[in-house]
Amino acid sequence: MSLVERHYRLLLVSSGDKFIREAGALLQSDQYQTEKSSSASDARCKLLENAYDIVIVNAPLSDESGSRLCIDASQNNGTIAALLSANDSYAEVYAKASVHGVFVIQKPTSKTLLSQALSLMICARERLRTAEKKADKAQSRLDSIRIVNKAKWLLIENEGMSEAEAHKHVERAAMDAGITKKLAAQLIIDNYLK
Repeated sequence: MSLVERHYRLLLVSSGDKFIREAGALLQSDQYQTEKSSSASDARCKLLENAYDIVIVNAPLSDESGSRLCIDASQNNGTIAALLSANDSYAEVYAKASVHGVFVIQKPTSKTLLSQALSLMICARERLRTAEKKADKAQSRLDSIRIVNKAKWLLIENEGMSEAEAHKHVERAAMDAGITKKLAAQLIIDNYLK
């Protein structure tokens, strides 16, 4: 699957209009849905209201340095955060923010470098998306196992079945009804907990 088919929601945060204009020019594709913010407090409100794939902060902001905002944004599920930092404070900001998964980009920067950084952030976002899908799938499997086990224990307690008999009973009920074991187990649970 091509990355171009995906759509990304971006939040650009900068106290100055110049960065917003220049970055916005790079993001003219239909691939990007871009929102803008001029302060950390406004950006935090937007982060609470919406899910963003990528947050790019041009430091410093009018109400904070921007490091804390990026660190907080990177803690959101699936959000990739990048901080553009001044040359004289780059090493300090990098040491503080990179350990939290924040991309730190040294200013001044070029459109080419910013475009390449955006490509890397999109790659990182796709890797996170894949990991999220795997985690969701594993959680779904655990939920199914938990429900089947609960049904088996209800059968053991109420019907005097062994664990193997209860397991076969759940499987047989699922096969006879043409449904999943999870759904069959849930029906058994509902029957006993009426």
